[in-house]
Amino acid sequence: MIDRFSAFVEGKARKTGRKVTRCSFDGQDSIVGADYLFTNNTNFFMVEFKYDKSDLKKEKRKVRRLKLCYMLDEHEDWKNLSKACHYVAWSEEIMKAVADRYRLNFNAYYDEICNRHVFGEDSGLEQYDPFTDFRVSAGRLADDFLAGNLGVGFELFEQYTDWLLSLEDEAATGIELMVDDGNEDELILLGFSSVRGLKEWLDTTTFEPPKPSSRPSGGPSFG
Repeated sequence: MIDRFSAFVEGKARKTGRKVTRCSFDGQDSIVGADYLFTNNTNFFMVEFKYDKSDLKKEKRKVRRLKLCYMLDEHEDWKNLSKACHYVAWSEEIMKAVADRYRLNFNAYYDEICNRHVFGEDSGLEQYDPFTDFRVSAGRLADDFLAGNLGVGFELFEQYTDWLLSLEDEAATGIELMVDDGNEDELILLGFSSVRGLKEWLDTTTFEPPKPSSRPSGGPSFG
């Protein structure tokens, strides 16, 4: 699922002369509540991937996630920032035919997970059920991201991830990130100890997205 979504977004980006980088949290998903971050070197967002809808309720098994939900309920500013850059994704069957068909859905982590439907009535969370008004498909999410309407800038994203680390009982030393360096001859993985380190590398490599190419008059356009 993750690889297919990444390839899907990268394909859409290439059509408009842009570049998208996917970066793994390298085992720290239990701390930050996400598997991967995605960036076009301008906006950043991160996603926790679940195989299907039934797996969403498994988040209640994670003590850190309930603590996060309590904190987001209490702090409106962090909640709003979380909703802008922290997502959860899951597959959902849409049609049975010769082969089963599934759609990948996305929602803000807070809107989908931080509620009593997931964590139980005894949790006392503010929301009783998932807030579904802003659920989107993979296509819509990718288009909004590439148009600059989804995700947040580097400074805000760094503030959010630093805040997530601060919620740990024992202060974490930093975020561990892994990314393919783009070498076509060999698979080389690069490690970063912070979001800032990743951003500085992106700014000084060929991973920096090129400017969207101008469209000739009357030529084809891409949606």
